[in-house]
Amino acid sequence: MTRRDKYRIVLGACLAAAGLAMAPAFAVDTPKPTEDAAEKPDAPAARGVADIMKDVQEAGQSLQGVLGSPNVFLDADKRKEAGAKAIPALKKMLGYAGELRRSPDAQGKMIAGQMEGQFTTMLALFGDEPTLKDLEKKAQGADKKEATSAQTSLLMTHWVQANKDAAAQEKLLDEATKLAAANTEDQQLTQQLFALGQLGPATPDLANKIQDVAGGMKNEMAQQIQSQLEGSKKLRSLESKPLTIVGTRNDGTQFTTADWKGKVILVDFWATWCGPCRAELPRVKKAYADFHAKGLEVLGVSCDNSGDALSKFLEANPDMPWPQLFDPKTAGWHPLATQYGISGIPTMFLIDKSGVVRTVSAREKFEELIPKMLEEK
Repeated sequence: MTRRDKYRIVLGACLAAAGLAMAPAFAVDTPKPTEDAAEKPDAPAARGVADIMKDVQEAGQSLQGVLGSPNVFLDADKRKEAGAKAIPALKKMLGYAGELRRSPDAQGKMIAGQMEGQFTTMLALFGDEPTLKDLEKKAQGADKKEATSAQTSLLMTHWVQANKDAAAQEKLLDEATKLAAANTEDQQLTQQLFALGQLGPATPDLANKIQDVAGGMKNEMAQQIQSQLEGSKKLRSLESKPLTIVGTRNDGTQFTTADWKGKVILVDFWATWCGPCRAELPRVKKAYADFHAKGLEVLGVSCDNSGDALSKFLEANPDMPWPQLFDPKTAGWHPLATQYGISGIPTMFLIDKSGVVRTVSAREKFEELIPKMLEEK
């Protein structure tokens, strides 16, 4: 393992511990943060990269529970509540990024750029005024690269905040289209625009449109996205159609959702190795405890690397009695995930009493949808 790989893994572990499933979307080369968010750039780095990254990981773990669900970003009230704890922690982590940036270590500097972009965008999402003012200033600046980075961070912020306002997101889509046309070879911009299709699009149509903008850019990332778009559209095409899920349980027995006729079904594509998946489990467990007696069933579709890892995890979590599908022949990614066009986990479906898929993005608000669906005749 190279030193660069090691640093990437540490940063990834930090973000996963904080429940940031969307973290790769924030890997933007943004301007340096304001001085109240990071140490002054002319101060020398006082310690080594390994020590700094250790502190980054510990700070990331402290955010666990605060940023464990996308609803923290998508719900204005939850965003405000979480911001009180998240903003100081994110600024602390930006301080560590400043140390890394001043380090003589080239890989440390590279990781610092990623951290600054990720955490600056999250600060903007939480409404941190100094960060927002700094981004707005840079977005109008003469430095094209810096301005594009700031414009992208602001676009992401406004998009997520407008997750229930289709008209507002339509206007932001126009901005995104112009930004992409002016920076068609910018791979980081491509990645971020694609991510917006999963970060609170007001409608499935808007999700498709923003991702089409990303896939239409002229770079290697856009080419990769084109293939992913086919999977995403395939996934969304399942909505409003009947679906019967058939597979083999982790104990080797056969299973079909046809046996759950008249039940509301939450399907969770997950894995024990997936940090964000595990971060969502308390929500799933609570939903099962609250609504199973009223007609809710939960089905896990495991993308684990081994049946032993899944079995050990389930033994340690007896409050997960629902069936788990697992295919040892395709360990690491269940064939149903491939069949349905799933490119990332956790992904959750909700199937209604008549066996029709209501949503393939149930992760965002299944607590709200389940009781309503249970009341349906």
